[in-house]
Amino acid sequence: MGSQRRRIAAGLFDEGSDVSAVALDFERTHHWVAVNSYRVRVAAFALIAIPIALHVLPRSPGALFWIAFVLQFAIYPHLMQWRARRCAQPEKAELDNLIVDALMSGAWAAGLAFPLWISVALFLATLLNHTIMRGLPGVLICPAAILCGALASTTVIAFRVSTDTDGLVTLASITGLAIYLSLMGVEFFSYIRRLQEVQGAVAAQKQILEDANGALHEQIRTIHDLQEMLREQANRDSLTGLFNRRYLDGTLEREIARCKRENTPLSMLLLDIDHFKAINDTYGHQAGDEVLRVLARLLQESARAEDIVCRYGGEEFLLVLPKMPGDIARERGEHLLRQLGGTVVVFGDHRIRVTTSIGIAVTPLHSNTAEGLIRRADEALYLAKQNGRNRVVTFGDAVG
Repeated sequence: MGSQRRRIAAGLFDEGSDVSAVALDFERTHHWVAVNSYRVRVAAFALIAIPIALHVLPRSPGALFWIAFVLQFAIYPHLMQWRARRCAQPEKAELDNLIVDALMSGAWAAGLAFPLWISVALFLATLLNHTIMRGLPGVLICPAAILCGALASTTVIAFRVSTDTDGLVTLASITGLAIYLSLMGVEFFSYIRRLQEVQGAVAAQKQILEDANGALHEQIRTIHDLQEMLREQANRDSLTGLFNRRYLDGTLEREIARCKRENTPLSMLLLDIDHFKAINDTYGHQAGDEVLRVLARLLQESARAEDIVCRYGGEEFLLVLPKMPGDIARERGEHLLRQLGGTVVVFGDHRIRVTTSIGIAVTPLHSNTAEGLIRRADEALYLAKQNGRNRVVTFGDAVG
């Protein structure tokens, strides 16, 4: 039992922890609670030996009695401890030892003719040990074993009863019993105190583990947020904050497939800033970046919740408009042209006006694939550029 508890303690706690040290020290100090205490047994037999010796001395017992007396009260407790330590199951061995204790107590009480206070001391001490180790069953087992011991003794020694004890023997019996009960009380008090220490250490360790668990969950949340942020950053254009081409490649086919299932159109607007190279050459690349940011903000603000707004590359932007037919998409493109035409990009002392050209393609009219739809929108954008820029062209329009 003791080795098992040590293994459990070592498994639950790190051997270097305070909890482990308290638990293992507790095991060493209070081993008797699990398997009957060696020092308590020695004390019990020593204390009961005194009134017995005082009781028999006036009667001048023979050498055989004194040999039995020494074997029982001086050697027997050590033999029982030696036996329990060598046994593969120490707890079971100590429970068996308790039965032997009760048998021997009954035998001695009967052999001495049941002197009142000595018999009471033997009975109470043995009963206390049994109830500590066995609980309620010990209340039944102990008297039964004592009775068996007494009956066995009376088969060797004629049954007789002489309950009288003189004052000194009575005093010694009462004193010994009181000392024994006090020792048991001290053991229990020490046990409870050490148990409280273990419980306190376990509670402290539990709190540390709960704090660590909370910190771990917080770290996991932080890592999850960072992963989400990294995923978001991987799908966003660093300059404009719009979705990038990588995100578009993973999303467009899915949106087209959804529109096919729902039998709804999907429109695509491909925008290109007119004369963007001239803007960079005239005002500098930082001014060009500001133009891109302003156009991106305008596109994002005018988008619906289900629209996908991407920076397609360089000065090109692409709008994916699910469930929007071609005529509405064209109106949307015309509206964007007017919005941008009325927008002035402020960069330092410069006031920059820009225009865009827009090409439109629609599923399923122009293509049913992402690649085909982008190609048709790009062809429409090329026509818008070829025909004067700052205009909207839908693929298939007759442009003159």
